[in-house]
Amino acid sequence: MDRRRSLARLARLAALLPLVPACTTSPRSPADARDPPAKVELRSEAPLGRELIANLDASTDPCTDFYQFACGGWLAQNPLPADKPVWGRAFGELGERNRLILREILEQDQGRSGRLYAACMDATARSEAGVAPLAPYLRAIDALDTSDLTALFALIGDFDAGIGSGALFSFGLSIDFEQPELHISNLGQGGIGLPDRSYYLDARKREQWLPLYRQHIARMLALLGDSDERAQAAAARIVAFEQRLAELHEPPEALRDPQAVYHRWDRKGLEARSPLPWATYFTHVGAEKLELINVSTPRFIEGLPAAIASADAQTLRDYLRFGLISGNANVLSESVAEASFAFASAMTGQQSLQAPWERCVAASTGALGDLVSQAFVARSFAGDSREIAAEMIAGIEAAFAANLPALAWMDDSTREAAVGKVAKVVNKVGYPSKWRDYAGLEVSGRYFDDVLAVRRWTTADALARIGRAVDDELWVWPASTVNAGYNPLQNTMLFPAGILQPPFFSREFPQAMNYGAMGMVMGHELTHGFDDSGRKFDGDGVMREWWSAPVVARYEQRTACLVDSYGAIEVQPGVRINGQLTLGENIADFGGLKLAHAAYAAWVDEHGPEPALVEGLSNAQLFFVAYAQSWCSVASPQFEALLATVDTHSPPRQRVNVPLAHSPEFWAAYGCHEGEAMRTAAEQVCSVW
Repeated sequence: MDRRRSLARLARLAALLPLVPACTTSPRSPADARDPPAKVELRSEAPLGRELIANLDASTDPCTDFYQFACGGWLAQNPLPADKPVWGRAFGELGERNRLILREILEQDQGRSGRLYAACMDATARSEAGVAPLAPYLRAIDALDTSDLTALFALIGDFDAGIGSGALFSFGLSIDFEQPELHISNLGQGGIGLPDRSYYLDARKREQWLPLYRQHIARMLALLGDSDERAQAAAARIVAFEQRLAELHEPPEALRDPQAVYHRWDRKGLEARSPLPWATYFTHVGAEKLELINVSTPRFIEGLPAAIASADAQTLRDYLRFGLISGNANVLSESVAEASFAFASAMTGQQSLQAPWERCVAASTGALGDLVSQAFVARSFAGDSREIAAEMIAGIEAAFAANLPALAWMDDSTREAAVGKVAKVVNKVGYPSKWRDYAGLEVSGRYFDDVLAVRRWTTADALARIGRAVDDELWVWPASTVNAGYNPLQNTMLFPAGILQPPFFSREFPQAMNYGAMGMVMGHELTHGFDDSGRKFDGDGVMREWWSAPVVARYEQRTACLVDSYGAIEVQPGVRINGQLTLGENIADFGGLKLAHAAYAAWVDEHGPEPALVEGLSNAQLFFVAYAQSWCSVASPQFEALLATVDTHSPPRQRVNVPLAHSPEFWAAYGCHEGEAMRTAAEQVCSVW
């Protein structure tokens, strides 16, 4: 239900993607350096092996820069496409293959998803309509008496129920942290069009981006018929108002702590602490009887009345008008989409819009994902793929339990509880046991109307779940999604069919490759249950402290090593990785790599050694190459800088090189000696799980 403006949505969705900064390595100590490795001719008779070799840069010493060694060939052959801010072997090439399959499915479908896709592709109809579909909503804004807060909140509620505007705050469905079987609602910060508070508050970013943002707002308002003079004046006021909202925002790293974002005020507490007509909003959004409310950012919600009071009537109306066209730019004509994209291009470095079919596949799959994904699974996840993946996950979980006795920083009671939590993990692999049927959702073939129908249906469906038991069978992502996840509130790992594809996984791959690429992802997600955030939930998904105080202290001492190590890395001049923001993902990367390696070793012990895929490359080495090659990526400098602000993941080069540089198993496989860049000095090695 959080209808943020298109740019803000782009920034948050972009956090799921990788990026590639400049390599940062420690200098080699001449005293400890080994002789350069002997030149080994790599050969393979298999097409898979030849592809792997082609992606390598064999001229690079793997103990100097393993990412370049593993990905250098791919990087040289894959310049950044003009219509992408980032491109990689996994989230780029794999995503493109999946989209082509989905496109074919949608073009052949005669049902609701096919009609929605066809309507999206009808650029002529959308261009002829222009911004006319917004007319009734603009009239409602123009007629609004903003001095009447009840009328203002009624309008925002109406908008959030369907068309969306991203105005003032965020509101949506959630799960209770202390009663994870129960759905509640979440109310929190929002209302800004830039990706993060720092773009309004940091002097350097403010100087760089606010003038461009004001120009963007004026450009969008001009499409609604405003004169240049009026649009420029309105833009200045809107930015000033958003800056007031941004001052109330918490930084993204603060939002990673579940204890910091859990505040069950419920209806009476909300109305007492934030005197606004919330009852009117809830009625108009479709949750008239709502009582169960978590306020994730109390300072923002408590400060919202004063922030609203600081804006005059015309500022609020123009703020709503901009939110309306900005949040719906991709649903209107191509000229509106292009105007919106112009600012996104400056921020991401993407040179051109994606082709209409790519955008329409994304829109259709996002709206009716379970309808489309059923056909995708039938075409792309056949045979025993699900069983092989499930067996790998079981091996990863066994490796986690087997590793616990070696962790001297844990005590026996915490170790026993950790084993119990792993035993309760629910694994969702490939596709759901129950598909959404979108009952009551009709698609007419008129794109703007259909998008609003989907939004209304989705909002109503979500709000109807508040106060009800969580349905564990429903998936949060379509099965065609190229991603994986862990939900601490349900203690569930999710591996959609969309990611269980090459280069991450294939039933035809050697297990060294499957464990190196997909096994690491599986171990990564399992480790999220024990990262600095996930560890605060027990095996039943309840947020509580189930570790002893001394164990917590020793754990935090170890995680501080990761904060410092990653925080020292510069991804662009003057832009460093935020070690605190990325901590959870970095813990998971370290743990995922270690677990995957141990699980593969156990597989070899049980099944015996595999034949070598590549002559001159052992399977122990192939494991790490497969890991690295799943992250080969190129990105624009602008996008790298953007994600350094909002992304909880480290860049791909660091996701490869940093964990490997701290891995004794990697050092042994490649013979890396002390003093080499890919072998961290013993006293500086980080290890958590």
